[in-house]
Amino acid sequence: MYGTAIIVADRFSAAYDVAHNPEKRRRLEEEKEREELLESGKTSFQRLRDWAESNRYPIIFGFWVLSMGGSFAMVNRNRYLTGAQKLVQARMYAQGLTLAVLLASFAFETADAKKGKGRWETIKVLDPNDPTHKHLIEKRIHHERYAGEDQWREMIEAEEARINARKEAAKAKQQNHESKN
Repeated sequence: MYGTAIIVADRFSAAYDVAHNPEKRRRLEEEKEREELLESGKTSFQRLRDWAESNRYPIIFGFWVLSMGGSFAMVNRNRYLTGAQKLVQARMYAQGLTLAVLLASFAFETADAKKGKGRWETIKVLDPNDPTHKHLIEKRIHHERYAGEDQWREMIEAEEARINARKEAAKAKQQNHESKN
């Protein structure tokens, strides 16, 4: 329940930010126009596949709801089982079907990761620690579905950098203090 509340709050926060920031709104509109142009050149099957890839987890949830209803309808025909037994049987069938769909989804996710596509991608960037700017390093980036989705990652990285800087300063201060004594 709290996870759902956090996700909903994050989405409303992002929508509020876009609604009150004209520059972000303009960038999103330009991006949407580019996506529509790309979509116009795809076949119906490609569009359906792209939609399924981006809505993988809602599809799994919907499949669970449908399989629960379907399996309950199937089990409900057995008049020798009690209501509780029917519910347990229906849940077990639905759970098995949903697990199969979830495993298939993981297989698609793994295939995407091996191909280097999907939400994560490995790119080469200039090493920020190289003063000559000639050395490239590999960096994994996450493609955001909406602006600001990965903001929490950046905040954690910045906080970890501040903590490490404080630790280094404390260590240097202690070493300086020890060298004086």
